[in-house]
Amino acid sequence: MPRPWYETIFDERYPELFGPIERDPEEEVARIVDLVPIPAGAFVVDLGCGRGRHAIPLSRRGFRVTGVDLSEKMLRLARERAGREKVYVEWVCEDMREFLRPDAFDACLSLFTSFGYFGDEENEKVLRNVGKSLKPGGTLLLDLRNAQKGLAGEEDHEATVTVPSGQLRLCVRFDRATGRARAEHELTRADGIRISSAFDVRIYSEEELEAMIERAGMRIRSIHGSLDGAPFTRGAERMVVIARRG
Repeated sequence: MPRPWYETIFDERYPELFGPIERDPEEEVARIVDLVPIPAGAFVVDLGCGRGRHAIPLSRRGFRVTGVDLSEKMLRLARERAGREKVYVEWVCEDMREFLRPDAFDACLSLFTSFGYFGDEENEKVLRNVGKSLKPGGTLLLDLRNAQKGLAGEEDHEATVTVPSGQLRLCVRFDRATGRARAEHELTRADGIRISSAFDVRIYSEEELEAMIERAGMRIRSIHGSLDGAPFTRGAERMVVIARRG
């Protein structure tokens, strides 16, 4: 039986396939700390931290950061970078469906659509674990695709962009029956070698997320259209959900 995509996609290919569409993590972290009132020296968990793009800048700002990811390959890259930059982050190789530390964190960050990998029941388990792992009054930030665009049929697109290592083809298809978006990335490098990957995530509406978050012991405080706090509209680039544990 083939392994699920989230167990295979996060390897040495990832930086080439996804790096070109990633934004400056230092800038994103600056926006996050403006958007979410995280106390100085707070305990922060980056859930689905990958190679530490946000966890390392957060640590440099004085937060006590735990980075959780299923991919040991991504965590190896994160450890190597943190070592070079002399930054301390606790790196944990664990499935987000199982990671749980009761009352441990002031904030939980789930960035770059790192939520929605699984079926509804398992995705809800992730949120339940987050709710239990946050301290009372702790904050969850979910950075997701905008479901309204997909539900309206505006999410499907295909484009080819020139990147430093070659030509990158991006294709996204949204299945309105299942509420899942499937994306394919194919890079044709300058040396003619092609590498590719495909993944699909569940895209939730505001109403679906609100119900799930409340069942997890949290309540939505605000929804924005980007990490800089832009209004959330049907055409917004992202869906940034901020919730708090009661």
